[in-house]
Amino acid sequence: MCGIAGILNNNSKRSPESLNKGLQMMLNALEHRGPDDRGEVKIEPHNGLSLYLGHQRLSIIDPGQGGHQPMSNDKSTVWISTNSEIYNYKELQSDLVNRYKFKSNSDTEVLLRSYEAWGLDCLSKIRGMFAFSIWDTQNNKLILARDRMGIKPLYYYFKKDILLFASEIRAILASKIYSPSISPTGIYEYLSFGRVGSNESILESIIEIPPGHFLIADKHGINVKKYWDPTDEISSIQLSPSIDLQIESCLKKAVTQHLISDVSIGAFLSGGIDSSTLVSMINSNITTPVKTLSIGFKDKDYDESKYAVLISKSLGTEHHKFLLTEEDLLESLPPALASMDQPTIDGINTFIISRAASNIGLKVALSGLGGDELFAGYDSFSFIPKLIKIEKILKCFPLGLRKKIGYMVSSLLSQTDKNTKLNHLINGQYNGSHIYFLFRALFCEQELEYLISNPYILKNEVIKNFNRTKELIDSRSNLSTLNLISYLEMTQYMATTLLRDTDMMSMANGIEIRVPFLDHKLVELMFSIPSSIKMKKGIPKPLLVNSLSKKLPDFIVHRKKMGFTLPFEVWMKGKMKSEVESVLLSPTEKLSDFVSQDCIQKIWNDFLKQRCSWARPWSLYVLKKWVDKNL
Repeated sequence: MCGIAGILNNNSKRSPESLNKGLQMMLNALEHRGPDDRGEVKIEPHNGLSLYLGHQRLSIIDPGQGGHQPMSNDKSTVWISTNSEIYNYKELQSDLVNRYKFKSNSDTEVLLRSYEAWGLDCLSKIRGMFAFSIWDTQNNKLILARDRMGIKPLYYYFKKDILLFASEIRAILASKIYSPSISPTGIYEYLSFGRVGSNESILESIIEIPPGHFLIADKHGINVKKYWDPTDEISSIQLSPSIDLQIESCLKKAVTQHLISDVSIGAFLSGGIDSSTLVSMINSNITTPVKTLSIGFKDKDYDESKYAVLISKSLGTEHHKFLLTEEDLLESLPPALASMDQPTIDGINTFIISRAASNIGLKVALSGLGGDELFAGYDSFSFIPKLIKIEKILKCFPLGLRKKIGYMVSSLLSQTDKNTKLNHLINGQYNGSHIYFLFRALFCEQELEYLISNPYILKNEVIKNFNRTKELIDSRSNLSTLNLISYLEMTQYMATTLLRDTDMMSMANGIEIRVPFLDHKLVELMFSIPSSIKMKKGIPKPLLVNSLSKKLPDFIVHRKKMGFTLPFEVWMKGKMKSEVESVLLSPTEKLSDFVSQDCIQKIWNDFLKQRCSWARPWSLYVLKKWVDKNL
C-alpha cells in the first residue's frame, strides 16, 4: 500500500514556499507507508485554488515506474494520488481499453481512467480497498474517497482557506500548518471503548472520512456524502436455494481477486475457522505452498499455535511459527507504540505478526479479519440478545427496586469489569441507546464520572454520545437483532479498532494486509440472509462451516474459539509491570484537564488486586504514551 498527502489552498496568505515545505514534511511522516518511491506535484488551476499533492509508494502491482504517482491523464486535466488495491482492475481495464490508451499495467491508471469515464459513478464499479484523492481541473474540485468498509484510512483538516488531507494523522501534524489540541469527544470515546469513533479523531478538528463516503472540496468549501452502506442492497440480492454454495462461490471469487499481485503473498494462520478457510482457498488458487505465519506463547491459556501447525500440515503450507516472550514484547513496545497514529488498546499483536511477515520477505499477507463479524463468531451474538431480554424484564420493576437488586448483586460478586456492566444494567444506570455499547464498553458511563476530571466535558459528551448512538440505531430499525449486532460490530469495533490497527501496524512494517472476508459483495450477501439461519447451537459460524465442511478437518471446525490476544493479564504483573506502572503513576500535564490522575492510580491498584481487567490500565498507559510523544 501507500501513503497520500495533500494541501488544497484557497486564496490563503500562506506562501508557496511554506506550503511546499508543509507537503514535504507530510510525506516525510508517511515514508514508512511507501519506501519504494516518492512523488509530488503542484497544480495551479483557476479561481484561486492551488493543490500540493504527494505520494509515498509501496510497490505491489506494476512495481516499475509505470505506477509512479501522482499520476495524470494525457492532458493533465485529472490527477490522482491513491492508497489502494483495485482487485477488479483488469476487468475495468477491459471495459475501458477501447476508450483510452493505457501506458502501464497499474491499477492506479485504471482507477484514473475509471473516473475519467464515469465520474463518481466509478465508485460503484470498484472492487477493492482504497483511499484516494483526485483533482479534476476541468471542474475545479478535489475529490477524496474511501472504500466501503474503511479498510484504508483517510483524514482531513479544514479551516476556511486551507484543506489538509493524509493517510495518517501524523502527516497532518507534521505539516506544522495545524496546531494540535486534544478533542474532548475523542478522549470520551477512547475512554469509553478503547478507540476513537468513526468520523472523529483524538485531535480537535482532524476528521476521519467515514467508510463508504467521499468528500468534494472546491472554492465554496467542502461537502461529505455517503455512497454505500452494508445494508443498502439487502432487498435487491437474490438468494439461491443453496445458500451454502452461494456463500462459497462469492468467497472464492473474493479470495481469487485478493491474490492479484506482482510480489510474493502469504497469509496469517491462527488455526481458527476464518484463517483456515482462507488458507484452504488460497491453496486451491496457487501451485506452490503458501507461506503462513502464527504467533505462539509459552502460556497455554493464550497459545493456539498448535492448531495453526496442525492445519498447516493438513494443507501443506510453508509455515513459520514465532514464539513471543515477555522480553520480545518489551523490546517491541517502543516501535509499536510509536507506530500508533491514534491511541488504541489493540494493535500490538498486529505489529508483532506484521514484523514477522516482513522478516520472512513478504510484502502482502491475507488475513481472516471480518469472519467473526459476518458469520456471528463473537460472544456478542449470543450474549447481547440475552441482555436485551433481561433489560425488558427489569423495566417492569420500579427503579428503586432495581437499585436494591443491583446492590444485592454487587455484594455477592467481585468488582470485575463484567459485573460492573451487569450492575449498570440492573439498577438502571445505563443510558445508552443499545446494549451493544454497554457490552463493548471499556469504562461505563458512571465510571467516567470519576475518571474524567472536567464535569462540563463529561456532561456535554454524554449527551452527544447518546444522540449519536441513538441516531445510528434508529437508522437501522429495519434490521433483526442478529443483523443489527453484525452491523454494529462491523461499523464500530471492526472499523474503528481492528481495521485502523491493521493498517497502521502493518504499514509500520512495510506489509500490506488484505481482508477477503470484507469484499463488499460478500458483505452484501451476508446481510441479505435471514438471521434465523446464521446461528446454530453447538456449531460455530454454521454458514461458513457448511460452505466448507469438506475442506476443513474436524479439529478446526469444532474447537473452542480463541482470540488473538497477547498475555497482557499475566505480563503486566511480570516483567512489564515496572514500565507500565512508571508511566501510569507519573502525571501527564496535557491530560490533566481530561483525566484524573488519582483515578488512574486507583485503576492500576484495582488491576493488581484482580478487580479489573488488563485492558483498563493498558488503555491509560497507551493514552499517556501517545500524548507524550505527539503533543
